[in-house]
Amino acid sequence: MVSPDPTTHATPSTAQLVRDACDRHPEAWRELTSRYEGLVRAVVGSYRLQEADFADAVQNTWLRALERLHSVRNPDSLGGWLTTVARRECLALLARSRREAPTGVADDQLVVEEPGPEALVLAEEARRAVAHAVTELPLKPRELVNALFSTPEPNYAEVSRQMGLPIGSIGPTRQRALRTLRCGLARAGQDVRAS
Repeated sequence: MVSPDPTTHATPSTAQLVRDACDRHPEAWRELTSRYEGLVRAVVGSYRLQEADFADAVQNTWLRALERLHSVRNPDSLGGWLTTVARRECLALLARSRREAPTGVADDQLVVEEPGPEALVLAEEARRAVAHAVTELPLKPRELVNALFSTPEPNYAEVSRQMGLPIGSIGPTRQRALRTLRCGLARAGQDVRAS
C-alpha cells in the first residue's frame, strides 16, 4: 500500500481554514466545525443545560462564529475564541431562563462547580503563556512581578527592602511591567483583560 504524498494531502492550518471560511468556502467551514465541534459541545456540556438549551447553545455558538469569524485576531487560537463564545452563549441562556424560570432553582444546580477538562487545559495554557511572558521581561521588572505575585498579600515595604526600590516607585514599575506583559500575551494570542 502506497502512502499518500504529504505535499498534496497536507492538512490546512487553522489560520488558513479561518481565512478560507471568511472567504465563504464551504469546505473550510465544514473542516472547522469538524475540528472544533467536540470542544464546543464539551464547553456547553459543562453548564448542565437542558437538552433543548444545550442544542441552542451549540447552534448559537456556531452562528456567532459564522457572523464574527472575520473578527478573530489570532486564527491559530480559534479554540480559545470558540470556548469564550460558547461560555457567553450558555450564560446568556441561563440569564434568560432565570428570568423565565421559577425561583426555586439553586445556582449550584445550573452550573458545574468544578472546571471541566477543557477549562483545565485552557487554564494551563494561559499559565504557561504568562510564565513565559514573565521570563521575557527585563530583570528588575521580572523580579518585581515575581515578588509581588508570589504571595497572596504582598507587603510593599518588604518588597521595597528586598529589591532596593523606593516604595513610591513600586506601583508605577508594576504598571509598566503588567502593560508589557499584556502586550506580550496579546501577541501570543492570549485573551487579556485589563486589570
